[in-house]
Amino acid sequence: MNLALEEEIFTGAVVSASYKGDIVYQEPHGTLGGSGTDSVTLETLFDLASLTKILATTPCWIILATSEPEILNSGLPRWFPESPLNKQKITPRHLLAHASGLPAWRPFYLTRFSDPPAGIVLERILGESLEYPTGQGCIYSDLGFMLLAWIIECETGEDLETFSKERIYKPLGMKNDLIFRPDADKSAVAWTRSGDPPGLVNDLNARALGGVAGHAGLFGTAGGVCAVAGEILLSLKSVKGFFNRDCMRTFSMRAGFSTGSTRALGFDTPSADWSSSGRLFSAESFGHTGFTGTSLWIDPTRDLSLVLLTNRVFMGEADQRIKKFRPLIHDAVMEVLP
Repeated sequence: MNLALEEEIFTGAVVSASYKGDIVYQEPHGTLGGSGTDSVTLETLFDLASLTKILATTPCWIILATSEPEILNSGLPRWFPESPLNKQKITPRHLLAHASGLPAWRPFYLTRFSDPPAGIVLERILGESLEYPTGQGCIYSDLGFMLLAWIIECETGEDLETFSKERIYKPLGMKNDLIFRPDADKSAVAWTRSGDPPGLVNDLNARALGGVAGHAGLFGTAGGVCAVAGEILLSLKSVKGFFNRDCMRTFSMRAGFSTGSTRALGFDTPSADWSSSGRLFSAESFGHTGFTGTSLWIDPTRDLSLVLLTNRVFMGEADQRIKKFRPLIHDAVMEVLP
């Protein structure tokens, strides 16, 4: 971690490792935004980027699927009657596994919105051409997770921010450890882009949608990420966990839509080569990374979770050194555990 700071891979970071229910390492490193800024602490909020997918959107879907398992197999017309014919067979299961056929990304933030942006973006997504037949491929898609958040709102009457706060974070005793649209005047937030105020989400599509989206927008402390990871681990092995055990097991296993895909439902699993989790996490592990330099990996066979939160994008979004750094820090932790 000290070497990464010296080489300016990021200005600030927190590493947290939990083993058999105990936090065995949790340390802040560096500063919020370089020389002259405050030091990172365990209370520092980081822009979690795509960890939003597994810490907000996916847990909400675990709750929905626990109440109604078949909801995962319902077609889009249940919520969006205007869905075109080529998208009517897309289900939440496809979207969670990135197997819908939707493209990876589109620059919706370049649109000049005259109406509420969510409605326009929804219309644009439903009008997209599919990259492959639904269920017969895998392209990691932010667009699919935008749809998943809007389906939650259609199904429950609560947007993603409200539903995740009321149904997950509050019951787990969190105050501001996982939060959309943080107030930088009340909380220390790691910087992600020079010239942007702290607390403004780095992802421009999430920003255009008001800071709350299914693919990005969540901010969190290492403690908040650890708390959800701990409940996930407990839920996998005990009925006393926060999430339904059978449902949690379903979500953490590879979806199996296409040969070679590492995607589970919401989560990713280790690839055979060059996994961000390093060389030592088991094949049963699952987790995710975030564009801002964040990651969470969970290994149920060792009852272990490892959180890495950084602001690597502050050094420039084209700087990809984090891809080589992540496996190194994961291996370093695993090598010192029994």
